[in-house]
Amino acid sequence: MVILLVRRRRRRAAIRRRAEVMGSCGWSPAPVDAGLVALAGRLTVRGRATQMFAGDFRGRGLRVLDYEFTARRGPAPVHLIALSLPVALPPLTVSKDSVLPGVNDIELESQAFNERFRVQADDQRFASALLQPRLMAWLLQNPELQWHLAGDALVSWGYGEVAPADILTRLEAMAGVIDRIPPFVLTDYRVS
Repeated sequence: MVILLVRRRRRRAAIRRRAEVMGSCGWSPAPVDAGLVALAGRLTVRGRATQMFAGDFRGRGLRVLDYEFTARRGPAPVHLIALSLPVALPPLTVSKDSVLPGVNDIELESQAFNERFRVQADDQRFASALLQPRLMAWLLQNPELQWHLAGDALVSWGYGEVAPADILTRLEAMAGVIDRIPPFVLTDYRVS
């Protein structure tokens, strides 16, 4: 019982410290985004939201969702970071492993990329147009980045607690993905 109380106090203190750092970045607590919670359940395991922050990163809307599900050893934390896209695009996932059931992996022209990542999308032409050589090279330089296109947001996720410094590093990699989306993809594949 004492161990649980100590853990709970440490977690609350860590959450307060993190909120202070997030505030120094200009990000503030926000209502939980039901769409991000649903996406977290599809990308990982069904669980619950624990905290949400929103703000801005280099002129793009930002949302950070802390989420947890119950594992054998207790609560398992997951975090999602969503960065706004200029337009809504069809769903597409780039991950280390296949995460969406019933969606086939797409092979691209880079063998190195295919060995490192799994690409899942309903439209193979869209995947090929989006993941052109310049973007694949960027992703190979950022191999820990897993992401999903969810409408007008690029969403990255990871397991475990995430420190604000790690969020900033991830945001830089995510902004690099958005910056490398070919302009014709934004017009030709835009979803209304």
